[in-house]
Amino acid sequence: MNQSARRVLTLFLLGIGCLAMGAPEATAQRWLQTSQLLTEIKQDSPTRALLDTLVQVIERKGEVEVKRTEEASKKLSLSTLRDKLINEQGIGLTSANFVFIDYRFEIQNRGFEESVESLQFVYRPPGGAEEDIQMLYVDASEPWVRNILENKGTTLVTNEAALKTFSDQLAFARLVQDGKIVEIAGQTVREGFKRKKRQLVQKIQRLTYESM
Repeated sequence: MNQSARRVLTLFLLGIGCLAMGAPEATAQRWLQTSQLLTEIKQDSPTRALLDTLVQVIERKGEVEVKRTEEASKKLSLSTLRDKLINEQGIGLTSANFVFIDYRFEIQNRGFEESVESLQFVYRPPGGAEEDIQMLYVDASEPWVRNILENKGTTLVTNEAALKTFSDQLAFARLVQDGKIVEIAGQTVREGFKRKKRQLVQKIQRLTYESM
């Protein structure tokens, strides 16, 4: 076999090896679903504590800039955001009374995983006749946000040494009973989605409890 033929054979075998190594990754993800949940921000609720914590961390860091919506073209400092909300809508940042939470669920070879992808805090005027006022958008993939979700939270009244992280308290199975599913797989949920909503809730609850 001449040198050229050996080179071709070597490249061919390397290609086969790469495909074989890549195969487990390609088949690792067996199920994927996304959903958006709307939940009210009540006094002493995990979502209220999370909003307060986010604001405190942004204030302390100083250099962190935020957006009002995911689509916003530029980020703002916290002080600028506060001024805009007060001057334009006459409300403060902590007036947010609802939050849209984007979830990602997937089953891989290592099991079931759930993650919060983003949060959109809004103010919804009483009565529902007016549009929501977009207040603060948070991308959970940013390291400082992920750190808050996974390492900060609230303590138990009965045991102040026991920390319940925000990621645990924002678990879909915990919030869905009092919340409202507004999107499944990027599609707005309408009346005809009742069966699909029920199936999603049941599946996530079952997977959550099985993974505990």
